[in-house]
Amino acid sequence: RRAPAKLAGAAKVVVPAPRHQKSLRGGQIVVCAGAPLPEGRKLRVAVIGGGPAGASCAIELAKAGIETYMIERKLDNCKPCGGAIPLCMIEEFDLPMSIIDRKVRKMTMISPTNNEVQIGETLKEDEFIGMVRREVMDGFLRDRAMESGCKVINGLFMTMVAPKTKEESYVLTYNDFGDAADGAARQGVKKTLEVDVVIGADGANSRVAKEIEAGDYEYAIAFQERMRIPEDKMEYYK
Repeated sequence: RRAPAKLAGAAKVVVPAPRHQKSLRGGQIVVCAGAPLPEGRKLRVAVIGGGPAGASCAIELAKAGIETYMIERKLDNCKPCGGAIPLCMIEEFDLPMSIIDRKVRKMTMISPTNNEVQIGETLKEDEFIGMVRREVMDGFLRDRAMESGCKVINGLFMTMVAPKTKEESYVLTYNDFGDAADGAARQGVKKTLEVDVVIGADGANSRVAKEIEAGDYEYAIAFQERMRIPEDKMEYYK
């Protein structure tokens, strides 16, 4: 049996419905719908989430001349995961070398049972693992999205009303932190936004996924610690 699942953008996805394990892996878009745009109006797209995925998506949409909105709740987020990037990403995403906080060429991973794995032994002399601070890299990509024409909204996505006909739009409700007075900065100002397409890039606990009833999906939670050690000890890692 196959169970239909709704997908933002007025599309339908068909995914397997096994008894024990639920996953969107292998799902395929099989039906798309939507009326032609009114003459003179651009396609309107909302990207929920301003991390690397959401910001990169917003950059390409805005460059293509699409009316793009990106909603991100925390513009100065010091997120612990995703600090290491491969060399190919620097060129592929056209990132400046200044965004690399530290070049790691060797690393020792120690398991709870004291087993050690040496990372970096296969790297060539000119290769390294780029360590970035997410608040720096994410901010850089969001700034690039704005420069490309995307409107970045500092807000928290709350709910979404899907269109009932081809002529209707998605209506998003979000709390805008940018326009909130000092006393209401944490709650924000409730606003709505009408768009033609919604892209969920809001992480493992995606509110967009819940709104479209995407079901269970596979994800992992990451932990990271930053520790300051004496400079002479740091020499080993340079």
